[in-house]
Amino acid sequence: MALATRPEAPPMPPAPERRLRRPWIDAMVVQAVAVVAAVAFTGLVGSAIILSYGESPLFVYSTIWQFSTSRASDVARVLEQATPLIFSALAVSVAFKAGMFNIGVEGQYIVGMMTATMAAVWLDLPAVVHLPVVVLAAMAGSMIWAFVPAILKVKTGAHEVVTTIMMNGISVSLVAWALLNPLRTADTGFVDLRSDRFPESAVMPPLAPALGLEDQIPSSAHLTWLFPLALLACAAVWFLLFRTRLGYEARAVGASPGSAEAGGISIGATQLKVFLISGALAGFVGLNYLLGDAGFFGVNYETTLGFTGIAVAFLGRNHPVGILLSALLFGVLFRGEDGVAVATDLPREITVILEGLLILSVVVAYEIARRVQLRRQAEFIRQEEGEARAAA
Repeated sequence: MALATRPEAPPMPPAPERRLRRPWIDAMVVQAVAVVAAVAFTGLVGSAIILSYGESPLFVYSTIWQFSTSRASDVARVLEQATPLIFSALAVSVAFKAGMFNIGVEGQYIVGMMTATMAAVWLDLPAVVHLPVVVLAAMAGSMIWAFVPAILKVKTGAHEVVTTIMMNGISVSLVAWALLNPLRTADTGFVDLRSDRFPESAVMPPLAPALGLEDQIPSSAHLTWLFPLALLACAAVWFLLFRTRLGYEARAVGASPGSAEAGGISIGATQLKVFLISGALAGFVGLNYLLGDAGFFGVNYETTLGFTGIAVAFLGRNHPVGILLSALLFGVLFRGEDGVAVATDLPREITVILEGLLILSVVVAYEIARRVQLRRQAEFIRQEEGEARAAA
């Protein structure tokens, strides 16, 4: 009698291959992890420095946070600090997307303050017209100052870093001459060089009354309607870069000028247009101080906003959303600097150290993230090609 045989077990199906995420999702995840890692590293190194002064890192960090967020007035001061940095970083990022480094935002916004002052004190217009004319004058002055290095780059190939640095120096001398001569106030009661005080029709109104927070936000917190304009500028720059032909051409020129030119894109025309847009954004940088705080133009005008905007743009990866978040972070650190000075024995420069550590950490973290992202993109492409061959 034949022995019964056990039926063979069906073969086990192959283990499903791990599916990689789409490149854009993967890029977001990798960069988010990189930012978190950079912030954590900054916190750890900053804690070591704070401990060396005999202070508690937890107390210092909580002081910075509380001084920035405890009251509506504190938040208003953070937004006040962030407003010019948003415009400055957007000006830097727009040019950088087209392969140019506009280090001349500093000089451009100074000239913009000068031309805005001319429109404010020399023109007698109704408020509904005067304030927009002053803002447009600031944009025009900054664009004219940006046009010089832009046309030199396009026509002669002069590097924009060199020419904008030179223009920064010239702008300081030009403004000093203007305050000494045509813009100098006729009032002899002031010992410093300054313009006449602006009329009410040329002053940027505060934002607190529109929000119903005039009791919580004092007049010393100069939060004006320029902050909503900064948010609109972020949206406009995003739309320009990622939803318009000029934005596509600018990104193509910045990524590979040779390929862009081979594709029919005029490199010179694109860079000239983008640099002028960068200059127009730079015109807004000094307006919060000029029209919302001082109300006149004097020799003690606010400086270094253009250079700080470079750090903000870099920390925000030259993306409008990242720039907004980065500017808010800088605003928190600037506001927290007062709290550190009041509540601890640390030097005020500790926040500058934290800023430098954060930027350095982000440099390293983004480079690691870029390499990881490139490797994962290559794996994704190989996986897609394998599936295509299997389907064929």
